[in-house]
Amino acid sequence: MVGLDIDGVLADFLSPFLSLVEKKCGNGAIPPDSITDFKFQEHPFLTEEIVWKCMEEVSYQPEFWHNLSSLVTRREWEALEELNRKRKLVFITNRYERGTYDIRQVTRDWLQKQGITAPLVHFTDERKGKLADQLGVSVFMDDRHENCEDVAEKTRAVVLMPHRSYNQSFEHPRVKRVWNFSELFGYLF
Repeated sequence: MVGLDIDGVLADFLSPFLSLVEKKCGNGAIPPDSITDFKFQEHPFLTEEIVWKCMEEVSYQPEFWHNLSSLVTRREWEALEELNRKRKLVFITNRYERGTYDIRQVTRDWLQKQGITAPLVHFTDERKGKLADQLGVSVFMDDRHENCEDVAEKTRAVVLMPHRSYNQSFEHPRVKRVWNFSELFGYLF
């Protein structure tokens, strides 16, 4: 079973999110590589409070999630659909649920737009180790080092972390850094 995070792995969350933050802050462009951690302790002007307010705002906007760009190629989506048809693919995400719309359906719709028929999506407010273990995930990929560490320490899964500016300082003996999404398939076949 392959377990994949969505935002930061399959969907480009950071670019449109930073566009929103730029509008709110009025400090001009925020280069994605200036985000070296999601606590924003080292950022010259962004704070966790500013980012949290913007995150809360996008959590109420279904169109934000619906319009995210894909980070993977069409061919990679086709390979994921093959796993999905064999019931060997699950998506695990931390997206917030709101009463004004169904984020579960928006997420499934986005995945279906990418070519995944009847995607199996699990939502959690916690780290992902316990859920990955319950689902029997043997290969896991997430861009957030906290989730990678949790899965590495609570499961026997191979844990892959795509290289991003905000996770570059993280090292763990059981977490393998990957430089492009296609490296995932080397762990499957």
